[in-house]
Amino acid sequence: MLLTERLDRLNQILKGCRSTTFYRDRIPDEPLEVFSDLKKIPLTTKEELRHNSPHGIICVPKHELYQYHETFGTTGNPVSTWLTKEDLLDNAREVNTSGINFSKEDIVLVRFPYAISAIAHMVHVAAQLKDACVIPASARSTISPFPRIINLMQKLEVTVLCCLPLQAILLAETAELMDLEPSKSFPNLRAIVTAGEPLSRGKRKLLEDIWGVQIIDVYGMAEIGTAITDCEFGRAHLLDDYFIFELLGEDLQTEVKPNELGYLVVTTLNKKATPIIRYFTQDRVRIVAEECPCGKKSHVEVHGRKQDTIRIGRRLLDLWDLEDIVSHFPSRRFWVAGPGSKGLQFIVEEETTGDKITSALIHKLEEMYGIPLEVQIAPKGTLYDRKELFTVNKVGKPRYIYSEEEMKQKL
Repeated sequence: MLLTERLDRLNQILKGCRSTTFYRDRIPDEPLEVFSDLKKIPLTTKEELRHNSPHGIICVPKHELYQYHETFGTTGNPVSTWLTKEDLLDNAREVNTSGINFSKEDIVLVRFPYAISAIAHMVHVAAQLKDACVIPASARSTISPFPRIINLMQKLEVTVLCCLPLQAILLAETAELMDLEPSKSFPNLRAIVTAGEPLSRGKRKLLEDIWGVQIIDVYGMAEIGTAITDCEFGRAHLLDDYFIFELLGEDLQTEVKPNELGYLVVTTLNKKATPIIRYFTQDRVRIVAEECPCGKKSHVEVHGRKQDTIRIGRRLLDLWDLEDIVSHFPSRRFWVAGPGSKGLQFIVEEETTGDKITSALIHKLEEMYGIPLEVQIAPKGTLYDRKELFTVNKVGKPRYIYSEEEMKQKL
């Protein structure tokens, strides 16, 4: 998309925003002349969206509203997002920029939750836009427990599984308890689409090793839609035709340089019902200035939020770093990390009887990451009770980082 076209589209979005109670006093009266003028508009925070939900940022007449979703975090009021019919289709098209390449030959099982949440519906429509058949399995419930999903995957010859990375691990565990082998017992499965939590290269490698198929990740949130997607080579790229992206430093004003971590700020260019201007996602992202085999000049790494980090001495370690370390362990599926008496401490569940972390490996990792390291292999079931796979208990987003006191309680 040409820069002039992007600026025209941005000004159209800003014009609509002036009619809302939230953006009315934040948007300049005159169209922006250059993109740099966008920085004069204050950042939009999640708390502000919460305070102005459900009606404070709607930009279209009520009769144009087509679908509604909310965030489902555990703290604070939910954030509302409304969609026009075209917004819904745009969300699906965003998913289809990824390298998953749905087709009429696909049987797609969607394991994301359908209730109120957005991602299941977006992937569902994306697949159907490409004439694929969809199985709306949704999250775990009395009618969709883990064993039934495994049965459906085999019986219906599922070709694409769509789920949280954690769900992909738990489904693999379920299959193994049913005397199946994930990489061999599902011969029709060609790929897994993940979303809902940052997917590091360590976690991607784990899922590829378990299932033996391609992993395609999509990054987004209910507030903005899908903003980053993996290409067919498994590298993540910004969707510049749908959004304006900024990567800001700790001062939340200065843009960071390529290859430096910054806070992702997103402005929607297409969203009509509830557009979002300069949304402070809280996620730390790095743009890697390295040409991708798909032809794009860079790719991105999503490192997650700063609150999901551990400080050990002068080092700040995020989930990307932690999962990089875990990728060297013989056991990688279930783990937690936190400060220890000597430095960074991991508790890792044994996967195969006899799994060990050697002192040579510990020394190598300490040299690689420049921090003291403690790793304890715990018996299977310490961190996750496999019996729960055959119940209908809630499985939410995983938690990996604990305080030093919580780590002691795990031991």
